[in-house]
Amino acid sequence: MKKSVLLVFSLIGLGVAGYFLLPLTPIPDYVHAVMDRANQLF
Repeated sequence: MKKSVLLVFSLIGLGVAGYFLLPLTPIPDYVHAVMDRANQLF
């Protein structure tokens, strides 16, 4: 497997993990506002 493909899969894995871990961690209000704005777009 090429290292670039492995890097892409690891970044996707980190993104999915961060997406599920974000609601569990206390985040600043401006980050919360950005997340709400993004949720309205999708």
